[in-house]
Order: sequence, then structure tokens, then C-alpha cells
Amino acid sequence: MVEFHRCAATVYPEPNLISLRATEKMKKYTKVILLSVAILLLGFGFWKLKLKDQRTTIQNEKVVQQISASLKISTGTDIKFFNISSFVGKTALEATEANAKVVANGTGTNAFVTSIDGRAVDAKKHEFWELDANGNETQVGAGSYTVQNHDQIEWKISTY
Repeated sequence: MVEFHRCAATVYPEPNLISLRATEKMKKYTKVILLSVAILLLGFGFWKLKLKDQRTTIQNEKVVQQISASLKISTGTDIKFFNISSFVGKTALEATEANAKVVANGTGTNAFVTSIDGRAVDAKKHEFWELDANGNETQVGAGSYTVQNHDQIEWKISTY
């Protein structure tokens, strides 16, 4: 005798179209969000680079401003100019001695300059070496005057 077995048919549920559409939308939203985040990060990176460039420019300008000072020596027949930026914070006498041959009576704060680059003052003509800073006669001697940022130091022969 032949037996027939009854098999239960395996039924697979139909795919839920609503959940498939929701999954596709989520994928699209995820892509849009990731793209937006990437664009924001790139923009932030460029902004940081620009800010760094601005800071560097400002720092460079400060450095240039901090190291400017000049020295002018007028001997009557000759005028010489020197950059004394490296002497900011030091005395005018030190800056002058580094750039010219100086003869002085006394030393340090008591130094009285009598000759620069071979041009000596003539006491009979009541001459003296005048030290000016920024167009004004200094109220202290060259051994006491401290070179400041942007100073324009000048030595010239004057009479009393």
C-alpha cells in the first residue's frame, strides 16, 4: 500500500513594502547627513587655516614693529645711516660705538662724546656732539639714553 504524506506548505511572508521604503529613505537620509557633516568639517578646516594665516600676519607685523630703530651721524661733511634695531633696550652710546669709532671722556653713564669717526669737536668754537632722539635733544647722556622701539637717533655737531 502506498502512503501519502501530507506536507505543510512552507509559507514565506510577503515582504512588507512599507518597511522597505522606510529603509531606503533612511539610507538616503544617512547619506545626506554624512555629506553635510563632511562639508561642515571641510569648511571648519578652511576657516581654521584662514584664522591661522591672520594670526601669523599679525605676529609678523608685531615683530617688524618691535625691531625698528635707526642711527644717523652727521659730521658736517658726511652723513651716515645705520639700522640699530638690535640695540633696542641698550644705550645710544653702545649703538654708536658698534657702528662708528667713538672717543669719549668718561665711561658708561658719565661718558661725554668728543669724537665720532675722526671728527672731533673744537672747544675753541664751542662745539659739542649733540644727541637727538626722534627730533628732540635728549635730556640725558648717550650712556644713559636707552634706545626704544622706533627711535631715530641722531648725532650732530652743535655749538653752545
